[in-house]
Amino acid sequence: MSKTYLQMQVYWVNLDPTKGSETKKHRPCLIVQSSLLNRNSSTIIVAPILPGHKEWPFVVNIMPTKKNQLDKNRHVNLKQLRAVDVSRITKQLGVIEGKYRDHINQKLAFIFNL
Repeated sequence: MSKTYLQMQVYWVNLDPTKGSETKKHRPCLIVQSSLLNRNSSTIIVAPILPGHKEWPFVVNIMPTKKNQLDKNRHVNLKQLRAVDVSRITKQLGVIEGKYRDHINQKLAFIFNL
């Protein structure tokens, strides 16, 4: 049986190999793709979660909690979305709290000029 990935879950994802300015390394990432599309899909759209808080128009700052299992203040870089093969997705950390969902959707709308 294949794993079902749910939108707003946080997983460790191996982003290497990369080219140029793409986010590198094995990092926590947010599942951005809808849960419905994730069923039986061999690729999932994720956004890397990077250290520190930033005041950029394409990021959402996240505080660590027991629910999301992040280790420190981080930001979701929604400008670095990428589709990854499910074989790159490893251990689940947690789930991003609902209070961040609207902010994430607003930033995605900004990035795609929706």
